[in-house]
Amino acid sequence: MTDSYYKIAELGDRNEALESIRKLEQKLTEEIGTTISLVAYENEDDEQ
Repeated sequence: MTDSYYKIAELGDRNEALESIRKLEQKLTEEIGTTISLVAYENEDDEQ
């Protein structure tokens, strides 16, 4: 297994992805009963 390096994903202009994350945060918050916040990372080795 190789070491992977991740950085926070830039999703500012990806409204559909952001909305999906928000919906999942809300669903998990309701299920667990405490506020859940998700953070999106991307592999720095992935070429765009």
